[in-house]
Amino acid sequence: MPATGPCGFPARYEGREAVRAGYRAVRGASAVRVSEVAEVAVYDTGDPEVVVGEHVVVAALPSRPAALTLPGLLVLRVRDGLVVHCRDYMDGLGLVGARGGDAVSR
Repeated sequence: MPATGPCGFPARYEGREAVRAGYRAVRGASAVRVSEVAEVAVYDTGDPEVVVGEHVVVAALPSRPAALTLPGLLVLRVRDGLVVHCRDYMDGLGLVGARGGDAVSR
């Protein structure tokens, strides 16, 4: 049985279509509705296979009238023009705060 990550989704996806389906499933299961990905920056790491991308997701929650912004970071390993490994990080505490939660007490 494959390991599961947050919210019961697989901890690992293999193959282009599995990655696409995984991102679609996570977006579909979330109340967060992304309207824009802004402030995109790409950083040279000195390793020709490793790319670091920083971005800010502008989104909305049904329970919140104002848009929220969530910083994120992608660390990609690219080989022969294909992504062979990806780490996708976001400001989880920012999302908890936007939902009105107290991240410290939960």
